[in-house]
Amino acid sequence: MAARKLGGGRILGSGKSLAPPNTSSHARSSSLLSIGESVVSVDSNVSTPLGTSPLKDSGNDLGSRVSLDSRNDGNAANTGSKLICPICNEEMMTLLQLNRHLDDDHRELPPVEQDEVKTWFEKQVVKAKKFQPLVVINQKLKGLDVFESNDSLAALPIQTTASSTQRTPQAVEQIRQPDPDEVVTRTHWQKNGYNDVCTEPSCGKRLGPVNGNINCRKCGRLFCEDHTMYQMKLSRSAQHEPVRGFWCRCCETCYKSREGYNDHSSLIKNHTDAFAALRRQKVDKHHLEISRLEKRLSKLTQLLANPPEDVVASGGGLLSGSRNDPRKTIEQSVVTWEEDAKVAKCPFCQQEFGNWTFRRHHCRICGRVVCADSRTGCSSEIGLNVSRQTPPGNMNIDVRMCRDCRTTIFSRKDFEAELAHKPTVQRSYENLLQFERGIRPLLASFQKALPMLQDPDQPPSHTQLAEAAKVRKRLIDSFGKYDMAAKRIRDLPTSNETEAKLQKAIYQQASNFLHLHMLPLKSLPKMLKHASPHGSGNPRPARNGGGGAVAAIKYNDIDSASQMSSSSSVLAMEAEEKELRERLIVLEEQKFMVSEMIADANKRRKFDEVSSLSMNMEDLSKEIDQITSMIEHLDFAGAYENGQVGR
Repeated sequence: MAARKLGGGRILGSGKSLAPPNTSSHARSSSLLSIGESVVSVDSNVSTPLGTSPLKDSGNDLGSRVSLDSRNDGNAANTGSKLICPICNEEMMTLLQLNRHLDDDHRELPPVEQDEVKTWFEKQVVKAKKFQPLVVINQKLKGLDVFESNDSLAALPIQTTASSTQRTPQAVEQIRQPDPDEVVTRTHWQKNGYNDVCTEPSCGKRLGPVNGNINCRKCGRLFCEDHTMYQMKLSRSAQHEPVRGFWCRCCETCYKSREGYNDHSSLIKNHTDAFAALRRQKVDKHHLEISRLEKRLSKLTQLLANPPEDVVASGGGLLSGSRNDPRKTIEQSVVTWEEDAKVAKCPFCQQEFGNWTFRRHHCRICGRVVCADSRTGCSSEIGLNVSRQTPPGNMNIDVRMCRDCRTTIFSRKDFEAELAHKPTVQRSYENLLQFERGIRPLLASFQKALPMLQDPDQPPSHTQLAEAAKVRKRLIDSFGKYDMAAKRIRDLPTSNETEAKLQKAIYQQASNFLHLHMLPLKSLPKMLKHASPHGSGNPRPARNGGGGAVAAIKYNDIDSASQMSSSSSVLAMEAEEKELRERLIVLEEQKFMVSEMIADANKRRKFDEVSSLSMNMEDLSKEIDQITSMIEHLDFAGAYENGQVGR
């Protein structure tokens, strides 16, 4: 009888060699016995629970031979095979039933807590059954342990069971797998010293039992446990071998400097040559077909424009409706026509041909029978302008072609013509780019001249002021044309929503360009202030040259104006007024554009842009007010009076 395990780790063996105890020498009058007083034999033939005398073989189960003292005389034979609970005196039939009774009815924990504990243990048992045995896991992970030490790992013990004698070839192969520490060389390892520290520069920990003392299998240097958390495949000579190497522990430097680690591009296989070869075959075949059909069309048009004399003499004329039509003869001489009786349906639209309602037509290029339905476009007449020799001139000829021949002959030319054709938006945008390319050099020269004009210690000369004014005027004119071109693109008619978005984006980009590069023009009034150097103690304008004259006109300095002729003063004042008014117009336009940009930014909830644009709006408003004040303070009356006095 096989061994049986009971709760609590108890094991029951065979009861054939067991005998009841000797009642004469071991008679007891004590109370009932508990389970703890019975002694269980594990694979033994002799068990003396209450004495040392041998037991006879009774042929019954051990549970039927366990005797608990009776209430009257304590004779075990009187109780027979009955088992009594020592707590509640309930009779049991077997020892297993008694154990279950004690576990279920006489628990020490409260019922609720016992249920919780029992449920938890049951869950843990179920989880444990799902995992593989630890020995199997260790065998599978042999050689892949990141935390291998410097010592050679001992072979894992294999539990010897009844089924261990029969091993599969895979298991034998796993057992015979060599240990990497036994295969990879150690001759390059750094020897342990007394005060060794981790080789990692940022670490500096002392090596020992606490922090670890690990040699990198690749470089051989000593590191702590934390800085050898990498593995790579090494050969027997401790070199990187990703294919046939052994997994070994290494440092971070060796791991990241190995071959292929820093290659950010994976394996690449170029299929362009194969694709080009396949495409070349298709393209060559397509070009050959195009050339063949073009030759047919060219031959047909030349014969129709310059028909042979024998064909004309036999048939009459190309447009005659006689039975012997020379045109039909010429067309059939180029390509053989398909017989009408063999074709019952159109090869494209699959409509059946009739006698009069749905007629058959022949393609003059390939000779197939097709229909002439305008709704399906299976065939159509293509108008060609052909030059003729006699009489010299051009001749319009209509040639019927099927859908395939028309596409084959004209698709490539149509595509090239479409690429060559530029839509209105594209032409307008190219014009806008030309304005932009012309503005940028002027901006560079103007920005280069600004620092010299704004130097308070060295006032600019009249030539510099005139050159700056000329560049500024050209910039204003260019910006005006640029703005007009952008508005023209914005107002172009559109046929779909995509074109409208494109035109709006172009106008938005042009507005940003104007907003970015027109703001430096507001620094131009500072050029006129340089006529009175701030470095000198005299706040009155200087009286040397044209700079003083311009300053005198601006600030209404009569003493300075009296030094030059009245005519030049009036001309200078008129020129300044013209420039100021032109600048005022530009600033007003720019202010309007900035206000539109602010409104658009508010719609898009771009509040950061709104704040910067608002500051620009304030600067523009101040500049406009300043220019308006300058125009109002121009003293034309005084200049004219001086002119009259001079006369």
